[in-house]
Amino acid sequence: MMIVKRLREIQNRYGFLPDRELAQLARLVGVPMYRIEEVASFFPAFRQERDKPAVLEVRVCRDVTCAHKGAGNLLNSKTGLLTLCNDDAIAADLAKNAPGWAEEARKAPGGKRIELPTPSPDRCKLVVEGVSCLGRCDRAPAVWVERNPMPADEHHHAWVFARKAGEKADAFRQRMEATIRAIAAGGHVEPDTDSTYEPGTNVEYGMPALPPDPRARSLAEFELPDELPSAKWEIDCYATQNHPRDYRGVKEVANWLAERPETARQLKDGEQPVPLPPDGLGGDKLKDWVKANHPFLAELAASNLLGMGGAGEPAYDKWSQLLLARGKGPDKYIVCNGDESEPGTFKDRELLLRTPHLIVEGLILAGLLTGATAGYIYIRHEYHEQIHAIDTEIKRAERLGACGPDVFGSGISFRAEVFESPGGYICGEQSALIEAMEDKRGQPRQRPPELQTNGLWDQPTVVNNVETLGWVPYIITRKGKSYAGAGYKVPGTEAAFGGRRLFSISGDVKRPGVYEVPVGIPLGEVFDDPKYCGGVPNGLFAVAPSGPSSGIVPAAIPIAPVPDAAGYDAWLAKVLGSFRSPAEKAAMERIAKNHLPPGATTLDIRQLPMDLNFFRGVNGALRLKVGIALGAAIVVYATGTDALSQAVNYTRFFRNESCGKCVPCRLGSQKLYQIGLDLIRQRAAGQAFSTSDLKGVGEDVKTLTEAMAQTSICGLGQIAPVPMASALEYFLLPAAQAAKGS
Repeated sequence: MMIVKRLREIQNRYGFLPDRELAQLARLVGVPMYRIEEVASFFPAFRQERDKPAVLEVRVCRDVTCAHKGAGNLLNSKTGLLTLCNDDAIAADLAKNAPGWAEEARKAPGGKRIELPTPSPDRCKLVVEGVSCLGRCDRAPAVWVERNPMPADEHHHAWVFARKAGEKADAFRQRMEATIRAIAAGGHVEPDTDSTYEPGTNVEYGMPALPPDPRARSLAEFELPDELPSAKWEIDCYATQNHPRDYRGVKEVANWLAERPETARQLKDGEQPVPLPPDGLGGDKLKDWVKANHPFLAELAASNLLGMGGAGEPAYDKWSQLLLARGKGPDKYIVCNGDESEPGTFKDRELLLRTPHLIVEGLILAGLLTGATAGYIYIRHEYHEQIHAIDTEIKRAERLGACGPDVFGSGISFRAEVFESPGGYICGEQSALIEAMEDKRGQPRQRPPELQTNGLWDQPTVVNNVETLGWVPYIITRKGKSYAGAGYKVPGTEAAFGGRRLFSISGDVKRPGVYEVPVGIPLGEVFDDPKYCGGVPNGLFAVAPSGPSSGIVPAAIPIAPVPDAAGYDAWLAKVLGSFRSPAEKAAMERIAKNHLPPGATTLDIRQLPMDLNFFRGVNGALRLKVGIALGAAIVVYATGTDALSQAVNYTRFFRNESCGKCVPCRLGSQKLYQIGLDLIRQRAAGQAFSTSDLKGVGEDVKTLTEAMAQTSICGLGQIAPVPMASALEYFLLPAAQAAKGS
């Protein structure tokens, strides 16, 4: 981790990576220069001397929700912020003030001076460019402003701005113009921080929340002095129970481990104290052993907590595999994946900032229950406040005795640490994230072996999402069945989904934000209910139910025609066979009987339960032409949205973020983007899309899809074709067929 961390320190100091500093780092770490170069050149957060940045850079998010909410206007070369690049007054201010900024930065802490050259005239300029998602989709569009070097008293490496509640697009553009002029002139600016984004004020933007009960602050020693208002989500078992944030789950587990007869011997032998199942145990036999010998891990099994990072693998499965794993030494690791870079996703941003105690406690509990020795919370570099909040919370946990060399006096050691991402969407893939932590290029690994046996530094490792770990204190303190029983009850039945989870909802709903809901609640209820999103004012047109990864799906999803009355019962029985749980079957039967009469050819997307496995089942059950998926990012589009432009925007994102390791993914994503651009150009030229031409394009997309799916070693290559496929099948072809028939 030393290379990436030192590169970040160097860049924060200089605004870029001077060659002499890289050479010195290579000597310090004891590696060849090419090792430093391969890392520095891969990650987008790093700028090298040969590509010195301008002294003032403005980066406008151009992805998905921001694109839909006016990023293009900010990047317009005639009326947007790009016009400021040729503004004489700004250029004069930068030429005047940049030397002083450099002199200020030369004064390193401790009275030493660093060698920072005065910016050359060609660097004393403003640059405005589009960038990938900044994680503020609920306040779109978002803008990142970076002065090189940044003021020493800022404690972070950029300012982030986003639209405020009720702020019109033109007013935001004017505010950003005034902000840029103020920075160039050497003035002080106040960024739009996430912490001042008031909970409960979401008239147009915001997060639904209530302030905590005053009794939750009764023990000042357990509370941060600048503690943010709690969202009063059920996940926060401390706020909802009016308890101080005292790590009671960790204390309970540590006491149990300390009282075990085997613990003293394990500590003496240098082992991490934890019950170890016999070798070769698995499946139901392992669950029986856990139930009898490991009550806290049994609670995790009873909860059926699923991973919230996309794959939906049960947390118990990962943790039990880590428990069984035998590494090359005593070390095992827990890694929290907070590299939330999927456009449309921002729930982890709020969890890390508003409930850091849950994430840190979940990390520690994961370590204690699996025998891990250390944990790392990996956070995207654009989340300055979140990094600070977690770092501060870890220090508080150490003061309380909840982590460190002697967890609550048990003799058990577990250390926790923050790792700031060097950037790159691909690092959200868990093996690429591990590569970045090992000071390598952030490219996915070939698997197997899996991370649970050969992870960080080739030791057994579990990677969990922020929210997954955030639910663990709830499960340990309130028991697994409490979580499992918190799902949505299917009306008119005894069936119920399991658990709760948080979703990031942005786009054309009245109140974008982060919403905690019972798993299985219908999409339409969350979109329309006043206590959630409050409706889609101009009418629902389409949804991206998993951000760009799911493509763009129409409000009325085309399905294979439902048979007539004579074949209806047999059809329904076959459809229900595609679902596994009683709740999934009950929900599908209710949808069919109320919304899919004989002859129906479309399904109202509002009726779909917000359950990962239900979405997977409905693809085959109703023979959808392009599969749909449910993720943490849900983007809602109102009538009037251009589906093709959105799909091309999604595809450009995947093209830009491909790590390039797999040639078919690197070239295929570019080809897909080119196909989308060609369609946009054809339409702009006034040429109508013919059914035959679109079918030909569809065949090209299908060929690319198959090649990329078979040859890509991570999920990016498999999902990159979905946006264009969904736009063709669900929007362009139906429109062309309707025009042909009219």
